[in-house]
Amino acid sequence: MKHLFLILITFLMVTSCSNDSDDDTIVPPAQNNAIQLKTNATFGNILTTSDGFTLYFFSKDSKAVSNCIGGCLSNWPAFFAENLTLDNGLNASDFGTITRADGSKQTTFKGWPLYTFTNDASAGSINGDGAGEVWYVAKPDYTVMVVSAQLVGRDKDGNETNLTSNYTEGDEETFYMVDAEGNTLYSFINDTNGVNSFTKDDFSNNGVWPIFETTLAGIPSILNASDFGSIGVFGRSQITYKGWPLYFFGQDTQRGDNYGVGFPVAGVWPIVNQNIDEAPTAQAPSAITYTIGNQGASAYLFSGEGLNNTSNPDITLKRGETYEFVIDAPGHPFLIKTAQTTGTGDGFNDGVTNNGASQGTVTFTVPANAPDTLFYICQHHASMKGTFNIVD
Repeated sequence: MKHLFLILITFLMVTSCSNDSDDDTIVPPAQNNAIQLKTNATFGNILTTSDGFTLYFFSKDSKAVSNCIGGCLSNWPAFFAENLTLDNGLNASDFGTITRADGSKQTTFKGWPLYTFTNDASAGSINGDGAGEVWYVAKPDYTVMVVSAQLVGRDKDGNETNLTSNYTEGDEETFYMVDAEGNTLYSFINDTNGVNSFTKDDFSNNGVWPIFETTLAGIPSILNASDFGSIGVFGRSQITYKGWPLYFFGQDTQRGDNYGVGFPVAGVWPIVNQNIDEAPTAQAPSAITYTIGNQGASAYLFSGEGLNNTSNPDITLKRGETYEFVIDAPGHPFLIKTAQTTGTGDGFNDGVTNNGASQGTVTFTVPANAPDTLFYICQHHASMKGTFNIVD
């Protein structure tokens, strides 16, 4: 009996110790991810280290190679996460690793090497954005970025030439805009404000100069959101900057390429930066003017565009162009019509102002859907007539 009692006491002691151990279990604190996604009142979503220190991009890293070396690293240490863990909202496919010239590793985001800033003394500080106009807070939602790099143009024959910001031969680092992945953006000198004059309606030439299609989100602090816009291009949307439609160049196959500045010759497809002038507004084409008198009730007399008091001429008009007919034929109303009939019927009024004037100006902007043949005729006299041949 005594033996059984000792066994029972031993069992109770073991059970008690076991329960005490369970109560004292230490749960380790949750570890922050190697890269965190933080919200900042000024910059919105930004990338930080696990300790909350802000990460940055360097504009001179246009080709996904770190150009911050030597003394630069004293102020802007390269960031590397051996065990890359990410906050929700970040995609692992956007991150990578490069090997620096000194053999050390550095983490990248969308090809941009990541850095911290020594003057950010505490977590959450952002003192490096805009430094030297080349350092910018790392954000996951940039639509465009700015780089500082040598322009290397490639002409229509495939010859490559170093170019300055004035598109003359020479060596110079130029500031310009790229997309979030570092692909160069261009304007076209023949475009006007909000008007793409290059892309065909079937997009058959879009592979040569692809339009920049996206929704504008984050931009670096050196740029103003109000300078951006978008236009419709045959049912698709294209981003504009200061009115200039933005394009890529099909021959820029690698991040950081800017061959388009030389194609077909230098300066036809410029880079874009904050110093570019506003795109010019398209000028309305000047009207082609004819003066029209009369020869009694038998004929209209046309002068202008090579005519000199020519009687009832047939005239070729072009769709999309504007014509002014300055009439001085009292009693002989000048009508543009679909048939050579007197009276006021059969009038063609699409694009026409003051149709039927006998004194004054009849203006005609030929619409795209105008028929191939129209007529002019006096309201009262069938002998005062002629033909308008409509062409594209």
